[in-house]
Amino acid sequence: MNERENRKSGFIREIIGCFISPRSSFKSILEKPSLKKATALILVIAIVAALASFNYMSKLPQTYSPEEGQGGLFPGQGSPINPEQLRQALTVMSAVTTLIGVFGTWLISSALLHGFSRTLRGKGSFRSMLTLAGYASAPLLIQQILRLADSFMISQEALQLATDLQISASLLLNSIANAAMETFTIFGLWSVALIIIAVRENYKMSSTKSTAATVLSSIVLVFISSFLPFM
Repeated sequence: MNERENRKSGFIREIIGCFISPRSSFKSILEKPSLKKATALILVIAIVAALASFNYMSKLPQTYSPEEGQGGLFPGQGSPINPEQLRQALTVMSAVTTLIGVFGTWLISSALLHGFSRTLRGKGSFRSMLTLAGYASAPLLIQQILRLADSFMISQEALQLATDLQISASLLLNSIANAAMETFTIFGLWSVALIIIAVRENYKMSSTKSTAATVLSSIVLVFISSFLPFM
């Protein structure tokens, strides 16, 4: 086995270790933190999530009729909007925003964790927190793989029903509720539990303080996600 294969198998073992024995795994990672590996894991999660979003969006029924586009984008404009082209553009946009959202969530949540942890007198670097937060996102890879599988199997009718259930009279409350549901899923809570351990190891804080920093960061992240279109 060459050096490249050794690094690859070592990376996989580190990810598996986050599931089996997170505390010892995070301690080992902190001895030689690799932001490149953490970024690679986030990239894989982002790509899988983007593919799932692409599939879901492509299955949603067309709600824009050709008659609505006869006048173009503006009154008096001669060329009509092509509904199929608009659908394709929205589908690609959904995948791109999902891709950006995964990275945005990782960066913003790590910054929040660092800020709250330092406020609570924790001692640790932002780079190491960014690395550990990437590894702590490992449960989200399972979630996105399941979403990708579901995106192939779900019917158009079931997808439309699920979309309709998200509609609320209050746009703001709806955005906050959707952001909370996306954050506090089973896999999301699993990731939060790993982040608590990561914060404790990186900033050398007590379990109480690391839990407080993580919970505060998660709450703030939910509100930020409700206002940013790419998260």
